[in-house]
Amino acid sequence: MRTSLASIVLGALSLSACGGDKPAEETPPPSGPIVSVLELPVTLRSQGAAPGDAAHLEISTNEIHLGGQSVISLASGYVPEAERQSGQIPKLAKALSAGPHGAVSLSVASGAPYETVVLALATAKAAGVGKLDFQVRAPSATTAGHLVIDAFDVKPKTNSDTNQTFAGLSPRPWSDFSTQWDAVGNACKSSPTGSCAYKPEKIADGGELKIVLHAAGQGVNVEYFRIGPQPEAEAAAEPEKAAKGAKKKKPTKKKGKKVEMIDGVPAPKDVVDEALNAPPATEALFQFRAQEAVANPSAITATIKPVCGTSACGVVTQSEKNTPFVRVISLLGAAFPDGTTAPQVVFELP
Repeated sequence: MRTSLASIVLGALSLSACGGDKPAEETPPPSGPIVSVLELPVTLRSQGAAPGDAAHLEISTNEIHLGGQSVISLASGYVPEAERQSGQIPKLAKALSAGPHGAVSLSVASGAPYETVVLALATAKAAGVGKLDFQVRAPSATTAGHLVIDAFDVKPKTNSDTNQTFAGLSPRPWSDFSTQWDAVGNACKSSPTGSCAYKPEKIADGGELKIVLHAAGQGVNVEYFRIGPQPEAEAAAEPEKAAKGAKKKKPTKKKGKKVEMIDGVPAPKDVVDEALNAPPATEALFQFRAQEAVANPSAITATIKPVCGTSACGVVTQSEKNTPFVRVISLLGAAFPDGTTAPQVVFELP
């Protein structure tokens, strides 16, 4: 009895289906880019050298990809609560653990929220990433450039009286800014959108310097804070104020014209007396409209240069969680444009 060829083939297929080995699951091919060149942030720092052997991380307003593979979907641009843990993104951590990565190259859509990007950076830092390469565009450019940060960290948000530390950098003295206040103020005033800190008569001595780049809404700030003990002049005045409060003295009569006061209307303030008795200044804030961050040249550059023009600076970025990341990266590029020394950066969680 002859067996037909068709019967043999059908029998083989049947055996394969019942007891044969299952084929191994294949990794899907990498997707195409999810962030286009024209979606990249515009910045004045774009001529950095891209690091070799960097993992490619893409963050759009809809999802996060690593190496062309989908990691998580985003909810209106944000990492869903179920996809985050202890300030990180577990699925991204697992994807990064597949291979050692000393650097990450990021394509971030301009409209991606600051919080989403910082959570991704915190995850990358915990996975051993030490260098960041942001793909960006120079003003009017249609091709990608590179804003490279050789040293970064991600930490909880601090107040104006607490400093951050930077690996390999000693704390800078407050005097690095206070002695340059005039130069910084004049640079700020060169911008038509600048709102510049007034330089008072008394400025605190001593202490460390904290530099904050703050972005919120349509505004970007360069902020300088003194970190340290209470200024001596103010500290010395506190016991005296307490003593005066404890022992009331009869008001002394002053010669001259009597000032008649209307009931319910507070006495006018003595502006000169206020200025003389004001505590020494411990901060200075310089604010600009967002468009100043992409003006070339930018007054923001000149507002940083007197302090950081000759040596590396450590700076802190602060922003609200819903601020578009373009505001932060453009501010960073304006503060340290091409041709200047790259800063160390601490991205603070919102």
